[in-house]
Amino acid sequence: LAEERRFERGSRVLALGDPDYGTGGSAVARGSMLRGHDLGPLEQTRREVEAVTDEEGDVRLLGKEASEAAFVAALRTREAEDAGRWRSVHLACHGLVDQGSPAWSCLALTPTPQDDGFLTVIEVLGLRIRADLAVLSACETGRGAERAGEGLVGLSSAFLHAGTDRVLASLWKVDDRATYALMKRFYELWNGEDARGAAHALREAQAFVAADPRWRSPRFWAAWVLWGLPD
Repeated sequence: LAEERRFERGSRVLALGDPDYGTGGSAVARGSMLRGHDLGPLEQTRREVEAVTDEEGDVRLLGKEASEAAFVAALRTREAEDAGRWRSVHLACHGLVDQGSPAWSCLALTPTPQDDGFLTVIEVLGLRIRADLAVLSACETGRGAERAGEGLVGLSSAFLHAGTDRVLASLWKVDDRATYALMKRFYELWNGEDARGAAHALREAQAFVAADPRWRSPRFWAAWVLWGLPD
């Protein structure tokens, strides 16, 4: 029975986007500046979350609710309810890569009094994230560092270790608008009536974006790679 459930399609999407990074005095702003980053708003990420979710059936964490605390609470609530796997866990935000210490690479979320807003590789490894797919819709989330005996250490490997079957991530800095278009098309293909597998849906979504004159260059669509199990 456990093996049969393992290959069942997950249900519902947990999506986070448009984090509130606040002013330059916020913890996440100060921390990002120390890392050499200046976090600005990502206007398209709210549209992206709305495009890949169903308002009634899925979970949307936007703006001030796009925090690590709210994300972890949603994961734990589903586990407590024994509701099975997520169809996808989707995070649209800034990604910060630390090549020297990859365990500190992170996704920048909304800070709260309880946390600094940085969801690090170390913290992801401590979570249980049962999902068909994790979409790390941020810059350079597919990058990491090679470690002897461990392979590539970074956000993608952390989400796989945490329990997701496959991870969609980027290899370089990505354009906000092109990413919105790609993700919207990917979910239409992946979750549509004539649903494609994730790899097939990604290829078609990339071709869709590349066909737009604004985004013909591979830098707008070729960054996205899929890791994990076939489906």
